[in-house]
Amino acid sequence: MDQPDIINLLDDKKGLIKYLIGIIMSSDNNTAGLNGMKARGFSSEGMLEKVIQVTAKQSQQLKHLALVALILTQSEKFDIIVAQMLVNMGRGDEALQKMFEKKFRGE
Repeated sequence: MDQPDIINLLDDKKGLIKYLIGIIMSSDNNTAGLNGMKARGFSSEGMLEKVIQVTAKQSQQLKHLALVALILTQSEKFDIIVAQMLVNMGRGDEALQKMFEKKFRGE
């Protein structure tokens, strides 16, 4: 999946997961590469050009991640998913308290 589209999410969840993992790996590679450019002898102009390329690519990826986040937050199970993540992180009591607060507010 090169560029996720909302309609593609309906039939290509595996492709989306691969795309998201690719973004994670790309970010790690970009960080290491950008941090070592001066040591590898890049000119100021060459470094600027590379930073512009990476920024453009990451801007597009950020747009796609925002789309995925938007879809996730629209889910009826969003609160449950977040609470489960908090439980997995050892913050289950905090999650339970927050869910009760929301219920009492009528949300």
